[in-house]
Amino acid sequence: MAYTDKLPQGISLQVFNGDSLIFQSSGKWLHPLFEFEDFLKTYDGPKDDLKSHDSAIGKAAALLSIRCGIKKINAELLSQNAKNYIEEVNQKAEDSQKIELIWTNLIPKLLCQTENQLEDLHDSDQMYFLLRQRAKKVQGLDISVQNLTHSFGHINNLSFELKAGGHLMICGENGAGKTTLLRLIAGVYKIEQGQILIDGKSPKELEKYTIGYIPQFTDKATLSLSVEEVVGLGIKAKKNDKEKIISNSLRRTCSSNLAKRSFNSLSGGEKQKVQLSRCLAQNAKVLLLDEPTASLDAENKEMVIKILLSLTISEIPTIIVVTHDKELEKMPGWDKLYLGQNSVKDVQVEIDD
Repeated sequence: MAYTDKLPQGISLQVFNGDSLIFQSSGKWLHPLFEFEDFLKTYDGPKDDLKSHDSAIGKAAALLSIRCGIKKINAELLSQNAKNYIEEVNQKAEDSQKIELIWTNLIPKLLCQTENQLEDLHDSDQMYFLLRQRAKKVQGLDISVQNLTHSFGHINNLSFELKAGGHLMICGENGAGKTTLLRLIAGVYKIEQGQILIDGKSPKELEKYTIGYIPQFTDKATLSLSVEEVVGLGIKAKKNDKEKIISNSLRRTCSSNLAKRSFNSLSGGEKQKVQLSRCLAQNAKVLLLDEPTASLDAENKEMVIKILLSLTISEIPTIIVVTHDKELEKMPGWDKLYLGQNSVKDVQVEIDD
């Protein structure tokens, strides 16, 4: 079995399909596994029997290996945390999906911050997001709001930070200033007092389409364009690639049937879905959504929730959502910002564990 042979000098990870070597890396920390994840996106060869030989496997590496579809893992150095995690995964898996694990040396834990960060976590999506964020493999940008005050609503000396790839829900009563705050971040409204920086720049200084802003459908946006043309706004790609991007974005929002329709002919809910498709197609680095489920039926509301969940573990833009929707508020892993006159010092920030 090739994956049990000694690693070549200077190589930290080898991945085989059966006994055929398909990937190797000399990188450090988790970078080889992230490299392998990227490699799989364009690899067309067989991957039905993936096996890895890794110089060191902690809980983070175990998680990434499993997400990459590796079923047999050989670790020269294995942490007890990693072993426990794989056993936990195997308890819930069918026999054909269980992970086979062998190792040379077993230690209590790897001496690194990542091992400590994941030690008490169990949700694989949450752990994966934290790893992508730490590795700076996120699409989003940092947002910094400092001493922001506005005459409308309860935006009074407001300050908060949102890391690149973070996701925040702005909650509160009507008239609290939620939509105003979103429009200030989007650069639609002029800042009266304080500062908003996105990747160290003001919203107006950002490259066009960096921010994907979707207002409430009650704004009654009108565009004399077809749905395909709206979704294609701002896409810089060859014709065939652009058509594929538009098609995929409409498919993700279950809106393919609307492609040839006039945008102006759509209902409020349909316009919301198409605007979300536009932001997906543009690969917006900051996504600002104002009541994205307000005009949707139960089926389409569930679709939006699934897309938001998908974005937080795939492209990982920085996302800010204004909502009254209790289902959205229950989504795990989101920071929450409360605006309103009954909040302590006007604003409360609640971070979900």
